[in-house]
Amino acid sequence: MNKLLFERVLFLGGFTLALLLLPRVAAAADPLAVDVDLAIWTAIVFLVTLAVLWKFAWGPICEGLERREQAIADNIATAENAAEEARKLTAEYEAKLAGAADEVRKVMEEARRDAEYTSQQIVEKAQAKAAEEGNRMLREVETAKDAALKEISDSAADLAVDLAGQIVGRELSVDDHSRLIEEAQSDFLSVQADGD
Repeated sequence: MNKLLFERVLFLGGFTLALLLLPRVAAAADPLAVDVDLAIWTAIVFLVTLAVLWKFAWGPICEGLERREQAIADNIATAENAAEEARKLTAEYEAKLAGAADEVRKVMEEARRDAEYTSQQIVEKAQAKAAEEGNRMLREVETAKDAALKEISDSAADLAVDLAGQIVGRELSVDDHSRLIEEAQSDFLSVQADGD
């Protein structure tokens, strides 16, 4: 930075020197003639101007330019850091979003499995209840059938005993009556079992 500034100052100084010498050269009859005292004073004025400008103008200008350059470099570094941080946050959010999508998929799959399991349990319970109810009804029918058969058997035995008593013409004793009922029932049940 200082080298560039120094080159500019030398260029401006040379240009100023040429401008100061130009009227003298134009006034002189000989274009190659050089006025030495004018050249010395011009060089002195140039060096004094250069020193004053160096101390009071170019120093603060250089410092300001360096501060500006540093501020721009800092801003660029800050922007690059912010961009990198934004890329990291974007990657994090994308990863979280992917994780959330996976989690939703898992929850949905689990809910589907639970629903299938629950519906299967309901069907199994309904089937078990229906089977239990069917078995209960079969038992009731079987019990009712057995009761009806016993009642028919008892009625038939009583009727047979009454008829036999009328035929024989005498009354049977209680023991004879019970024995005849049991024999009739066993005969009836054996005939019934052979028929099934």
